[in-house]
Amino acid sequence: MRLNEIIERFRLISGFKMKEVSQWTPVIVDCRAFFESRIADRDALADEDIRRLEHACAVYAYYRISQIAQMSDLGSFKVGDVQMNIRTVSKAAEKLWSAERENISDLGDFSDGFSFKRVRV
Repeated sequence: MRLNEIIERFRLISGFKMKEVSQWTPVIVDCRAFFESRIADRDALADEDIRRLEHACAVYAYYRISQIAQMSDLGSFKVGDVQMNIRTVSKAAEKLWSAERENISDLGDFSDGFSFKRVRV
């Protein structure tokens, strides 16, 4: 998987400028490593499959970074001229990642392992 392609797709998904993306590059690299460890058979991947994985990896990085931002008590942030609420962004990123994970399920197991999301009492 090509890191530059993943970063470019992340930039398009997130709306960040390249300067803003650079601070998140270590997270994106970790996401790529996670993906590469989960691919069932790398040698058998067609170009289309690699593009699907790169896009899904960018979405996953966006999802992970939105989780990090939510943990930092950041209520909102500004991307260009647009003010964004981090909770709204995080929920949207989670939905997007869920759809992408389903889209690439034929290429490997991309679950995060056990996950306990919410408890309602």
